[in-house]
Amino acid sequence: MFNLHSLINSIPLDTLGYGAYIVLFLVAVVEALPLVGTFIPGHSLVILSGFLVRLGTLNIWPVLILVSLGAIIGDVVGYFLGKKYGDGLIGRFGKYFFVTDTYFQKVKDKMNQHTGKALVIGRFSPITRAFAPFLAGAGDVHVHKFWLYNIAGGILWSVSSVLIGYIFGASYEIAAQYIGKFLGIAVILSLLIIWGYRFANKQSHVFAKYHFYTLVVNITSLYIFFKTMQDVFSKESSLAQLDVWVNLRMFDIQSILGVNFFTSFTNLFSPVNLIIVSLVIACFLMWKKRIHHALVLSFGLLGGAFFQALLKQFVERARPENSVVLETGFSFPSGHATLAVIFFCSLIYVFGSRIQNRISREVFGISSLLLFLLVGFSRVYLNVHWVSDVIAGFALGAFWLTSLILFFKFVGVAIHGEKDMGV
Repeated sequence: MFNLHSLINSIPLDTLGYGAYIVLFLVAVVEALPLVGTFIPGHSLVILSGFLVRLGTLNIWPVLILVSLGAIIGDVVGYFLGKKYGDGLIGRFGKYFFVTDTYFQKVKDKMNQHTGKALVIGRFSPITRAFAPFLAGAGDVHVHKFWLYNIAGGILWSVSSVLIGYIFGASYEIAAQYIGKFLGIAVILSLLIIWGYRFANKQSHVFAKYHFYTLVVNITSLYIFFKTMQDVFSKESSLAQLDVWVNLRMFDIQSILGVNFFTSFTNLFSPVNLIIVSLVIACFLMWKKRIHHALVLSFGLLGGAFFQALLKQFVERARPENSVVLETGFSFPSGHATLAVIFFCSLIYVFGSRIQNRISREVFGISSLLLFLLVGFSRVYLNVHWVSDVIAGFALGAFWLTSLILFFKFVGVAIHGEKDMGV
């Protein structure tokens, strides 16, 4: 069975050791910077470092020292940026983010009254973590008061985050003995996602009822993806037998007309074409000031393309030998399936609610679903992918898209302070 622990420890120390320490320090610094830090998954990487400490890949003391130091330095940079440029930046650009001078003054007053909560407790939220030091500087919080809470918050955040990862690492090793390595990862990630969802909703009631169903799809697709990956690495699995059976059935039903049609179809909805179209639509949405939808669409396609390419290099699964069209590269997961599900489901998310006529809206939704299913089927029909590649691609795309929907919803509400932004 595939052993993640052995794989990690097989990576040279100068690649995963020294490099990991440098990366951890840098992300801890950058994550505390205003605006930029909101989009850096620094907290997740710090938790992951605790996981790697438990597996024996990283050393606990360099991790704790560098993460704490990076967090403190990042806050200091944010503080002095706010002190020097805060009023000017808010006065000049605040209107673009719906931040008025009156609202900004209220924020500064709150910062002075609750400096400790903002800098210590606020560090555990990705939004306040990135903006609290900047607002402390802009709000003229005394530097001695800032240093006290900055150091306390930085150390507390670093130690607790690494400890969470360490505990998950211990739980992962126990669980992996019974449910498999990859499903163990899925369980850990699911718990983190659910915890983040509940924490965000408890803090500011960010999510509407339909976001719960988005969370369910997110967790389900995550499980399906890792279950598929685990079967790929297993020597014998029911999914592998299904792959072979479907591959042979496709070979039996192929025809010249079918091959020509699905070759044209799969080329039309290629990852490159979908990315180009999505970026054009995203520009249109930005022009219409629908920033949330533009970000979901553009990050969805670009991120999906990145992750499926990265996973192909990690898994290195060969394509079927009886493919009827020439394809190069590895097979798992299907890039066509990943980007198709992101693209067409994004269209439903972005434009579906804007269609007033119920029948037209349902036709649009069903047509979009059928199109991404046909893209996946075309890959199997042409024997350029195993059916498990397509299943994994669909799951990966659904997981990434739903993650973005929840993330940008949280970011939008946290920045604008509105519970309902039409998204």
